[in-house]
Amino acid sequence: MINPGTSDGFETAAAAQVAKTYPDADLLALRASFNLIRVSTLLVHRLESTVHRDAGWSMAGFRVMFCVWVAGEMEPREIARFSGLSRAAVSSVLNTLERDGLVERHRESADRRLVTVRLTAEGEQRLAAAYSRENDMERAFFERLGDDLEDFVELTRRLLRGRSA
Repeated sequence: MINPGTSDGFETAAAAQVAKTYPDADLLALRASFNLIRVSTLLVHRLESTVHRDAGWSMAGFRVMFCVWVAGEMEPREIARFSGLSRAAVSSVLNTLERDGLVERHRESADRRLVTVRLTAEGEQRLAAAYSRENDMERAFFERLGDDLEDFVELTRRLLRGRSA
């Protein structure tokens, strides 16, 4: 009997269940997807519960602020594109971050419809402090990959490059 109480056991049980119902299923693709989602969820949960909640924002808030920090300023549609959030989610997050004094929106003079988002000085300071803690967690999370980490990064890049497929 498979012990679904362990991480590897649950993966094996999932593959066995899928194979019973869908005998032609690509079980290696299932395992890759299953584990990537689980790893991603685990990392996001750890970062949100130990870094971002303490900083006063959600993981979505961090993603928005990080995008703006990297670019200097961005339009909300570009924030959505690079953060992986919907435009509606970005709008909601921006409302909260702006209320908290972490970002500011500016209307460009030539086209009043065009809005750009910038971090405030406080937003930049708080983001930099939070990112330092995040990077410590990232380092600890990925250290077990050792020399394989560069290969992992390249493999995930390859998946992201093909995301339109």
